[in-house]
Amino acid sequence: MHRVLVTAVGGNIGQGVVKALRAGSHDYFIVGTDMEPRSAGFSFVDRACVTAAAGAPGMAPALAAMLGSERIEAIFVCSPQELAFFGAARGDLERATGVRVLINPEPVIRIGQDKFETARFLATHGFPCPETALVDDGPAVDRLIERWGFPVIAKPRSGWTSVNVFAIRSRAALEAVRVLVPDLVVQQYLPEATGEYTAGVVGSASAHRFAWIVLRRDLTQGTTYRTELVQDETIGARIVAMAQALGVEGACNFQFRIVDAQPFVFEINPRFSGTSGIRYLYGFNDPEMAFEQACLGQPIVQPAVRPGLVMRYWNEVHVADVGFRSMGEGAPATGRVIALPPPPGFEVIGS
Repeated sequence: MHRVLVTAVGGNIGQGVVKALRAGSHDYFIVGTDMEPRSAGFSFVDRACVTAAAGAPGMAPALAAMLGSERIEAIFVCSPQELAFFGAARGDLERATGVRVLINPEPVIRIGQDKFETARFLATHGFPCPETALVDDGPAVDRLIERWGFPVIAKPRSGWTSVNVFAIRSRAALEAVRVLVPDLVVQQYLPEATGEYTAGVVGSASAHRFAWIVLRRDLTQGTTYRTELVQDETIGARIVAMAQALGVEGACNFQFRIVDAQPFVFEINPRFSGTSGIRYLYGFNDPEMAFEQACLGQPIVQPAVRPGLVMRYWNEVHVADVGFRSMGEGAPATGRVIALPPPPGFEVIGS
């Protein structure tokens, strides 16, 4: 049995990774971490750890100690906010414990988490992308509007989901958003005649091997809730070329619309995706493929995928004999951990 750690199991990325691993071809003992003691994801793992925020004082050595005692082989980093911490701690953790931290190299993370740098990378390498300008670069914004007109898209330079993403239809609206939300980018609006797409890759640029999947998707509140398999070889080859040029090592996600028969990528997520819990149902299990590549030395092979739709729905879990306060409500914070003895079967790291 392989022993792995999945972070942020309170969110849909972590829960999707857990689901994919449970459906995989190997047996896993899964340790799950989250900052929230009342995380539903704790119900799906073999051991649960309530943690402080990534980067809090004492987290790195406490984490290393837990990795050693639990004999963890790999860490699946499932929160965008944790990428910087694990990127900085990766070398020390891997040397001290032998664990593999399944994240991309720092340049890949830096480009993917910065939408202006994403657009600059794509344009520099000749890949189609929406024209993008910093909102405070007046001349560049003027050129973009003169070339493409309204609407334009304004969104945070760094961010995820659809929080503070606006379709702007006038200069007055753009000025109002610029005042209200700091550090925005302005992008050419892409037509959505064929909808929006998400593509996942897993593999290694250094080995020149990738597997890929393309899905058309419907969203609600910035999250994918319904998908259709669209395994187009031309699009797949284009996405793999982007991953190769970017230097992806592991999992990466590309979001795009089709314009003039070309995928115009407007966002790169350099990590496991919220659709990892969807892709495995098509036969594309990127968490397990990433583990096999990094920990078992198995080369990436393009899997056979199953056509169809995948639709999400709410589900519930009952946790017996506890209440809000006994699972963390009102617990004082020390700055390092939630200062409350956890329920039976839970552990706290970072103290």
